[in-house]
Parts: sequence; structure tokens; C-alpha cells
Amino acid sequence: MRSAVRRLAAAARRRVGTRPRVTVVLDGADALATLAGRLPPAGRPLLEPVVVCGPEVSLPGRVGGTAVARAATVDDAVHGARGDYLVLLGPADAVLPDAWAAMTDDLAETGSDLVVGDLNSTAARAWAKELFSRRLVRQDAVSCPLALVDLTVPNHMFRLASWRRAGVDVGPGALAETGAAAVLAASLAADAFDVLPRPVAGSTVDDTCLPVGQQARFQPPVTVLQALRRAAERAPTGWCDLAATHLLPPLYVDAVGGGEHYFAALTAGAAPIIDGMDPAGVPVAPRLGAWVARHGTLHDLALLQDLLADHPHGLRVSGGLVPVPAGLSVEVPPQWRRIADVDRRPRVRVSERAVRVGNRCRLSGATFTEYVDEAPLPTLTLPGPGQERVRLDVERRHDPRTNEWAARAFEDRSDAGWEAWFDAALLPEAPAARIVEVLAAGRTTRHQVQGPTGPGSPVPVEVDAVGLRDGVLSLAGSGTRTGLGTGLGTGTGTGLGTGTGLHVDVSGPHGTTSGAGLHVEGGRFTGAVRLSTVELGRRVRLPVGRYELRVTDEAGAPVPARWAAHLLEEAPELVDARLRVTLAGSGPAALLRVQSPLRAHERGAFGQQDLRSRVYAGAGAANGTRGPSYDRMVLLETFRGRSVGDNPGAIGRELLARDLGLDLVWVVDDPAVDPPPGTRAVVRRTEAWYDALANARGYVANAGAPYWFEKRSGQIHLQTWHGTPLKRIGEDRGPGDFATWRHRRRLDGQAARWDAMLSPGPWCSDIFRSAFRYQGVLWEVGYPRNDVLLSPGAGTLRDDVRHRLGLAPEDRVLLYAPTWRSYLGQRDSKPLFLDAAQVVASMPDVVVLVRGHYTATHDSAAFPGQARVHDVTRYPDIAELYLAADVLVTDYSSVMFDFVLTDKPVVLLTPDLEQYREVERGFYFDLEEHAPGPLARSTAGVLEELSRPDADTSRRASFRSRFCPLEQGRSAAQTVDRLLELW
Repeated sequence: MRSAVRRLAAAARRRVGTRPRVTVVLDGADALATLAGRLPPAGRPLLEPVVVCGPEVSLPGRVGGTAVARAATVDDAVHGARGDYLVLLGPADAVLPDAWAAMTDDLAETGSDLVVGDLNSTAARAWAKELFSRRLVRQDAVSCPLALVDLTVPNHMFRLASWRRAGVDVGPGALAETGAAAVLAASLAADAFDVLPRPVAGSTVDDTCLPVGQQARFQPPVTVLQALRRAAERAPTGWCDLAATHLLPPLYVDAVGGGEHYFAALTAGAAPIIDGMDPAGVPVAPRLGAWVARHGTLHDLALLQDLLADHPHGLRVSGGLVPVPAGLSVEVPPQWRRIADVDRRPRVRVSERAVRVGNRCRLSGATFTEYVDEAPLPTLTLPGPGQERVRLDVERRHDPRTNEWAARAFEDRSDAGWEAWFDAALLPEAPAARIVEVLAAGRTTRHQVQGPTGPGSPVPVEVDAVGLRDGVLSLAGSGTRTGLGTGLGTGTGTGLGTGTGLHVDVSGPHGTTSGAGLHVEGGRFTGAVRLSTVELGRRVRLPVGRYELRVTDEAGAPVPARWAAHLLEEAPELVDARLRVTLAGSGPAALLRVQSPLRAHERGAFGQQDLRSRVYAGAGAANGTRGPSYDRMVLLETFRGRSVGDNPGAIGRELLARDLGLDLVWVVDDPAVDPPPGTRAVVRRTEAWYDALANARGYVANAGAPYWFEKRSGQIHLQTWHGTPLKRIGEDRGPGDFATWRHRRRLDGQAARWDAMLSPGPWCSDIFRSAFRYQGVLWEVGYPRNDVLLSPGAGTLRDDVRHRLGLAPEDRVLLYAPTWRSYLGQRDSKPLFLDAAQVVASMPDVVVLVRGHYTATHDSAAFPGQARVHDVTRYPDIAELYLAADVLVTDYSSVMFDFVLTDKPVVLLTPDLEQYREVERGFYFDLEEHAPGPLARSTAGVLEELSRPDADTSRRASFRSRFCPLEQGRSAAQTVDRLLELW
């Protein structure tokens, strides 16, 4: 009744133009500093007034035309408020544009007592994706218990009258400590609340660029836990289960980085929640975390989080119990390891559109319950001609691709699929839609399904058949002459005429294929396009990425093209030895995605787990019970398959040159990465890759192996690493977060089993022993990848590379090769501090080659449209770029240790020197004192250095003497000599 009255009143206010009034309560005068940026534009809604709580300080009478008042506490401010709605903000809280307008509009429409929106936050909020996936109105604690998990303050708006009526009190103290309990109390007292599927608030503080020890999330969570304890005192039965499920697990992860002080605060503060929860009401993963946090040590907690991170798609179950890590100091009781009803989560998938087959329609989907082996067929019903519901015929459908959607590592859901058949009259053609009800595992869900696609608007080209073989995409289809110009050819009606001149290519940010003609006859066309492109002077397969199928007429004008509806509704399996193509469509565009060629049984969590246990561990690899099967195979891997260069590349060339009859196999992870002649490729994550890892006699890699890799008896594992470190690595990095701990743990375990590790010299050897706790054999032979820089043919290779890159002999080539920066969140992109466009504009004889970190190979090209700037991130071997270049601009990358062997100028662009040195990683030596060239702080500084004569030859000589004493151009030969001795 109250909500109906509210809606009527809100409608009346809108008719007379009355704007909603919001009282904003700021917790602390410091919050005024950012208030102006939070005010909604044009006074919508009205802020009346802004109330500041806190000590006596000078307050302005108005801010942005809004009155500012003072109150001693938040409760005093609420007591004197005059608005319709209430918002509470702390000093670091930010409000997103139009958020308050959206929230007041929502409450006016629904009459609910409060509304909550999503929060832009760096904190772990895995549950938020589910809560804010769609708009919810008129909810309560029973219908939407997940909303009781969101106890943050600034993303809530309360109806002021409801807050007062419920007698909600914040109490003394900061909102950080008391606000969560108040939000929970208001949510429980509300007649109804709403959920907005959009961010409405965030934080003005971003401390992710600080060391782990200084970031707020790694401080002992005393305030957070006090807030949760206060909330627990007001919460209904079962709320501790929610808190243990959603709010405590991120604290367990952060404890690994936070250390013993954090862990002590966690175990003490979380105890009331853990003790108050019902183990049967909490899923097994957070339940295990709760037990270990309550009874174990910090190391125990780290081991458990490591296990859970290794198994994000479900845990293995044996006898109804899940495993716990070996080495725990406490024994976990069976009831905390047992799969419970709360773990058995029903999953339902229904296709968005039905497919018409004659007079019937087919609807596909899948249903199963997590941690339950059986997947009974569901019951499906659709609205009938009257008010009755029609039950559909459902048939089992076996499809390994269902495992991709299911994402369950230890549960084969290939038989969880089904097809439902019904009379086409029940579901008219699109855009008509119906609600289908699915009853599975005792729960009914409702899904909107569109009718089958009708004829639609005619387009000149509609592809209705596709195939893929040996990198060639074959096409067939039909179309109309609508929209085509001249050259229609002969024919009748509106169909494509015989001889119509059409060309097709595939184009995207990573390349465009050569055009191919379409053969048109009798209104239909056929054709084929090779999925390759010219990249950096060489023809390669299309790299991983998203592309568009483009059709043009004889004049080069674009012709609209699309995939036929059945190709999108029933996706064909397009996989060959090196490519996988999936089709997509948005409007009339025919889009496709190029991916690695994993087949259906290899894709998804189950496929990968199955290959790991059946192919890799099944071969005896995990326990070393049998020697390698392929005694002549050497598996070569550079940057986890993104390249065939670096040290493994040079070692592979030396092995090939000796004609030893070895099977040289390259790990590749992108269709555009081609193995050198005389070698072959194995695609990462395929069955063949697992088999090669298990059975290759030799494994040569320049980075860590997969975390589950364990060298078998008789295998030879050579670690070449990928550079001389300026940045601290491994155990030398100092405290880090959970991901850093995991990385160290993986490397520690693998390093103990390396047969040998390459080192460029004594200085680097000391670092490797410290950083990797490595006590094994070090081969101090220099880096094989640098042999080419000192070879007699270096000059000829330089000319060849420059020619392939389209560089003129007179060009002055600048190679810009920055490293990645985790503090910028740009590990997989290019942090570009050099303005290459400014460089080429200022120095017309300069050409800039931009080389991103190897993790950025799938990132878009830098400085597109600049004729004298080339992105060479995907070039196979950076050593050839060293030869082609005349000067190197880098920062903290190990490329300086290699390039200095050419004795060409080096400039270090280091605008964030203090940040990187003191916070990001730390250095092994004083860069400013020992750098091989001058340091610049900006593009202007680089230009200034480039304009000067080279005066750093002695500086580079000193650098080479200290860090590269063994580079003689024979490192690959010496490495192979020693490798063969192990054979």
C-alpha cells in the first residue's frame, strides 16, 4: 500500500515538474574537496542540503549553488534532513555521472525503499557480476539475498522516510566502520529494494601503483572485519553463510600478500562469522578457506588458495570429498570437505533463437547440476494458442562443445545437451519472441526465445555454406542484385547474374587477406579466400583476432554481406591444423574470429583437464615412472608459443645446422607464428602439445613451463631464460601479492629439476642462483640469441631485414622497445612514453620501429596511419631488429644488454624512473651510474640526445665488459655441445 501511494505521489510530482530532493551526508569535512565533481548537472536531482559531519572547520555556505550545513554525527544529519532521498559518502567516495538521477528515477517508478547500483572498485567482488547482471525491482531479503552481501555505502540511495521509520542508526565513528551495519539494517527493514545493473559510485583513491605493503587492501583488515561483525549482530540467520561465501574469501587471498600481521587480524576478526556459519550452507571452496583461516597457519592458507587458484572450474571429488593440499599443518574434518547441496548448483543454457526445420522448430540447450554426474533431460513448456502451456518433445544431444559453456574441469558435460521440438506455429518468425520455461533439478527458469529468422531484408551477398581446409576459407551462397552497380552479368529476376564481378577478402586490425574473386552462376556464388596476410615483409596466417568478411564490386565499392542465419544459430566446426574460425554477426556485417586450432574435445575446462590427466599424466609424466617415448624429439618454446626466436631459436638453428636427425618441434600459440624450415609446429594446449611435453627427450624454453609440468626421468630440461635482468626477479623482488607468491612457488619447484640453465656471465649467474634459489648447473656461455649480432654475415642480414621492412638505405632507424608495467595495468599492452609521431615530425630522416613486450603481441598496432612509424611487436626475432636499427630507445628492458653488443647508441627513456625503481620492481644496480647511454625524461629529451654526436662509446664498452663478458658469437655452438653431452 505504501509503495503504491509513493508511486502515485511521484507521478504527481513529475506532472507538476517537481524535482526529487536528495540529502547528501558527507562523513568528514575532507569530503568537501571532491564534492563539486559529484554534483549532478543542472540540479537534477536537487541536493537539499549537503550536510558535513565532523570537527569544527570552516565550511562554505554553498557549493555549486547547493547549501552546505553541519551536523555532529551522521544520525544527527539524517534527523535534520529535508530531502526525499538519502545518500551517504565518505572522503574517498566518488559518484558517477547521472547516477543519482538514475537512482531517484528508479525509486520514483517502483516505490521501493532503497536502490543499490554497482561499484567501480579494484577490490574482489566476484558476486557482483551476478547481482548486477540485470535490473531487479521490488526485491527483499528472501527473493534477493545476494543484495545483503553488498554493504558498501556510496552505491546505495535510501528513501529518507523509510530510513527514519525503520529507526536505522549509524552510531558514532566513521562510515567505514559503522556504515555496513546501517546498510544491512536498512535493507532488512525495507518493504522492497531495487538493483540497478550499472555502476553508480567508485573511489577517488587508487593505490595500486604503491608497493604491496602500502596498498590499503593489504593492510590488516581490522576496519572491514569490525564492520562485518557489526552487521552480523543485526543480521538474520544465514547471513554469516553469505559473508563466509562472498566477503571473506578475498581476504584469504590478500592475506598471502599481507603477511602475518594481516593473518592475525583476519583470524581474530573473522572468527565470529566463521563460528556463526553453517558449513552446509557455504560452498566447499570458501568453506575450506574458512576452516584453514580459523585453525591453520598463514602457510596453510596460502597452500589452500594455491589449490583453489589451480582449479577455478571445480574441484576433483573422490568418495564425496574434495582434496586438500599436501603439507597442511591441520587436518580438515570430512564435513568441511564434503560436497553439500549448496554446491550442487543447477545450470541451464537455452539458445536465443529457434531453428525452423520444415513445419517444426528446434530449440537447443543444455542442463546439468554441478558436482552431480547425472544430467536428466529437462521439461520444457511454451505458451499455447490459449492460456495453456504446451510441453515440448525433448531429445538428448551429444556435443563435446557443451563442455566449453559448462566450464567444469572434472565433469564431462558433452551429454548434457538437448534438443526440443515443437510446432512452428507456436513461435512465429523473428522478431517475435516467447518465454520458454525449463524445469531442471527441481527449479524452473524462464528464458526468452526468438522465433526462427525469416527471409529478412535482401542483401546482395548471403553466405550459407562455409568450410576450412589448409588455411583456405571456402564460401558459397546466394544474393540479389539490390545495391549492386554495373557489371551485373546476365541473368533474370533479382538474383545475382552470371558473371557478376565480386571480390572478397577478410580484413581486421592485424591484417587483410589478398582479394579473391567469387564465381557467380545462376544466382549463386562460390569462392575461397586464403586466410593469410603480409606482415612485416613476410606472408603469414592471419593472427589471432577479429575480422570482417568484405565483399566489393568491380569498381571496388563495398557490397553488403552477411552469414545465413543457420550458420550463426548452428555454428559449424571450422578447424584445420593451424587455424580455427568462428562466425559472428552484428547487423548486416559478416564477422569472424581467428583462433588457435583447438578442436571441440580440446577446448574448455574439461577438455584441458582431460588432456592433462589422460595424455600427459597418463603417460607417466607426473611421477616419472617411464622415460620419454620420443628419443629424437626436442621441444622448443619461446615466450609460451608467441615467438620462435630468442635463445631457443638460436639453439634450434644450431641443432638444425648439425643435421643430427632430430625432430625439432616448436610450441606455437598463434596461427601467424611459423616454425623455421626444417622444423615443425605443435599448437599449445592441443592433445599433441600435451603428448610432446610428456614424451620429448629434450625441452628447451626461455621461461617457466606450465605449472603442472614435472620433468620425467630421462628428459632433459634446459632453461635459457630471456634476458639479463636489470629489474629484480623471482625471490629478489621482495614482498608481493598472491600472484607473485604463486609465480615464485612454481619457479622454485621447476628450478630444482632443471638439468641446466644458461647464463651470459658471472654477474648474471649470481642473480639466477638468488632469484630462483637455483643450486643446479649453470652454463656460462653467453646468450645464443646474440650470436647473430657478432656473426660475419651481420651486415648482409641487416640489409636484408631493412629491405623486408621497406626501409631505405638512408633512413636513420630508431628502435623503441619499452618493457611492461604492472602498476599501469598494461602487461598485455604497450606503455608508450615515446611520441613516435613527434619524433618523425621533428627528424624527417628518422623511421621509428615500435617493439612492444612479448605479452603485447595481440595488442593493436601503435601509431596507426604514421607512414614512418612501424609496429614490429610481432616480428619473429628482435635480434634482427637490432641489426636493422641505428639507435635503441628503451627503458628498463633487458634489450639494452643485447643491443650494446652492436656498439650503436642507446638512449633510456625513463619518465617513471623513481616509480619503477622504488615501487614496481627495484634494480640490481644503479641505472643512472652504469647505463649504456644517457637517460631522458621525455620525448623532447630523447630528441635532444639524438641531435647530439655519439659520445658514449666508452660508456658502452664499460657496460659490455661488466655485463656481457662472454659474448663471442659462439654461444649457440657451446650450448649445443653441452646439450648433446647430456643426451
